[in-house]
Amino acid sequence: MALIGVKQEEELTIKSFSEHDAVVFTNMNLTKFVSILIVVAGIMAITGSFAGIFSINYSEGLEENRVLYRFVQLFDLNLEANIPAWYSGFLMILISGLCFLIFKFDSPKTKKYFFIISVMFLFMSMDEIASVHEIFNNPVRNSLNLGGLLYWSWIIPGMIAVVLFALYFLKFLFLLDQKFRMLFLLSGFIYLSGAIGLEMIGGWLYSNKLGSSMLYVFEVVIEESLEMFGMLLFISTLIKYIKSFAETVQVIFR
Repeated sequence: MALIGVKQEEELTIKSFSEHDAVVFTNMNLTKFVSILIVVAGIMAITGSFAGIFSINYSEGLEENRVLYRFVQLFDLNLEANIPAWYSGFLMILISGLCFLIFKFDSPKTKKYFFIISVMFLFMSMDEIASVHEIFNNPVRNSLNLGGLLYWSWIIPGMIAVVLFALYFLKFLFLLDQKFRMLFLLSGFIYLSGAIGLEMIGGWLYSNKLGSSMLYVFEVVIEESLEMFGMLLFISTLIKYIKSFAETVQVIFR
């Protein structure tokens, strides 16, 4: 049995449902919600492209044009603590929340894995805003004398973490239906293609003095777009997963 709290007006009513009748309440069609998220991601990619182009073409006198300077600061995908970084962090928090929701109602065999994913994405959202992973760059690079594809040297501990998580979650993947297993793997592949694969290419470009080139700008745009769309596919899959055991998936805000 699953217990679900439903807030109506000023009082809280507790309703009991079977596993197949579990309900999550919302006032928004979740399919439309994901569509909105995709559109916003597209806008982030477009504005980020223009911001990157402006930062190169007007690099010398950029600070003299206050409007253009603020636009670049707010939307450049290669910068931290701006709107695209906030949006990526928001997607991670959303994933964390959906996984925690699944943890509350899923079967005992898989729920612990969703709890771990929830915690993992919560910390990833913090890192996305604060760029904690970048503290590994100089120590690892200097100690191992790295460059080229491994110029952004946080990738090494990052890849080790990915391998360890992959080994741990291998059993979890085979507990899932094939449809969800393939979608989870695809979303992870898309995300990691940007977060690690394109990051390595970006490191090679930067270490070869191409950090101020148009090629580097579009590498960053593709990298960040892959990360966002990988997360969006994961969000869509998580919603479908919830719908597989919940007859209605809704959320009501009062």
